[in-house]
Amino acid sequence: MHEIYSKTAPEVDISQVKHIEGFETIQAEYSAYLSDESKLSAKPFDYLFFPKTEVELAAVVKFLNQQKVPFTVAGARTGLVGGCVPQEGALISLEYLDKILDVYRDETSGEWRIKAQTSVSLKNLDSMLRVKQIPTLEQSSDEAIRRHYSEFREDPDQYFYPPDPTEMSASLGGSVVTNASGARTYRFGPTRAWVRGMRVFLANGEYLDIPRGKYFSSPGGQVLVYNSKGGATPITVPDYPQPRTKSTTGFYAAPQMDLIDLFIGSEGVLGIVTSVDVALLRREDKVSIIQFMDSDEQAVTLADALRSEGRIQLDFLEFYSGNALDLLRRLQREEPSTVGMPPIPEDAQAALFIEMSFDPHQEDLDFSILEAVINSCGGSLERSWAGYESRELDRFKVFRHMVPETINGIIAERKKQYPGIHKLGTDMAVPDGHMREMWDLYRSRCEELQLEWCAFGHIGNNHIHVNILPRNLEELEKGMQLYEIFAQRAVELGGSVSAEHGIGKIKAKFLKYMFTSEQIGQMQRVKKALDPQGLLNPNDIFSVEVTA
Repeated sequence: MHEIYSKTAPEVDISQVKHIEGFETIQAEYSAYLSDESKLSAKPFDYLFFPKTEVELAAVVKFLNQQKVPFTVAGARTGLVGGCVPQEGALISLEYLDKILDVYRDETSGEWRIKAQTSVSLKNLDSMLRVKQIPTLEQSSDEAIRRHYSEFREDPDQYFYPPDPTEMSASLGGSVVTNASGARTYRFGPTRAWVRGMRVFLANGEYLDIPRGKYFSSPGGQVLVYNSKGGATPITVPDYPQPRTKSTTGFYAAPQMDLIDLFIGSEGVLGIVTSVDVALLRREDKVSIIQFMDSDEQAVTLADALRSEGRIQLDFLEFYSGNALDLLRRLQREEPSTVGMPPIPEDAQAALFIEMSFDPHQEDLDFSILEAVINSCGGSLERSWAGYESRELDRFKVFRHMVPETINGIIAERKKQYPGIHKLGTDMAVPDGHMREMWDLYRSRCEELQLEWCAFGHIGNNHIHVNILPRNLEELEKGMQLYEIFAQRAVELGGSVSAEHGIGKIKAKFLKYMFTSEQIGQMQRVKKALDPQGLLNPNDIFSVEVTA
């Protein structure tokens, strides 16, 4: 089907929606809404809205549309590219849209699915699924929803939502509009692979219900969107190819594409996602292993070997550089309770973090294949940590998150002396076969400029985060120039300038490295078709005013 009809929400008086007017009041009493994890600061804006329902959201959007006021949308504010940091107009916080709406088994696929509002946190979703207790469904007045919930609880298996961004306080909707990935993308793919439906509000205040598999672009790339009054807006899906690796740079495009995929990863510039349906997967027992190595190069070699060994099925394959381990060792000495793990061996100069399924009740656990691969690369399983109980797995996960958290703390301290300083974290991914070349470029150039840096992340997807920690504004400028060199080389190798964080405001200038002016124009025309006045999340992805 190549056409879709939007719907209109019931009318509500805008005065009934909680809101704050005036930047001075917002700055004094709601300062948390002036930034996100990127540490980009907001510029003065006039309104802060807190809609509690979709009806209230529709009223806010229609009001701002009529007044021609640009508006930015915020969820959990965990983004790293300034996407929800307003630069003018208004900010709409979706934090009250935080309810699980249903859990049901899809009759066609047989899979369990969750329907949830946009601001349900991934952490809370995981916790509720672990114990199969979802208060909003227990208390629902809808008999069908209560029946679905009862059937879910009676299922003897346990289930989980596979996408695993490092920041689990992120919201479900935020992860959808950024097509978030993370460690488990190595096995299960990014968020896109698990989205089965969504409701999205357009810039005119009307909304679309989009189930996967129903609305597709025509062979010519067009979709007609009809408003509630019958007017049709043609949308032409871009026709550029996707990079040969994970990417969240620009709009997704494919021949005769499912319309839902246009909104996934669009960073909210095409519409406001208010609820999503996502698929669940049966939970299996896992073992986590942190394998220590003698050098970064040895760890990269082991990563290549593990990826090539087809008999080993890993959920994820993560990397810690030697200087990342140094950072954690220092933290362990200064604040041992924050790390919650044994002391990192002093002779460990790099590490890989893996997770895989296994049966803890099996009498003779066979790790011989894994051990053989590690030995062939100069390592030994005797130099590793391992755990399989849920408490241990949670500790390993916290340990993984401590590197970026520690870096954020260092940058926050340095900002006190140099307010203009911010972290520089690469988000490039390259196709298979090019990881070592990118790694050599990262290491050699950072050391050549004598910058403070460390690296960690998703080496299994050829996607390592190199974090540069500038000590002054001069180093910040050096780091920014170096970032551009990294981005250009990643694209030359067929990769992406942003594999999971998106473009937002901070990385908008890198769009030109991956796309031609005509291809960027194709994206802008989609944006203008759905948001003619350019009011929705201005300056995200496109750093200039939207043009035809």
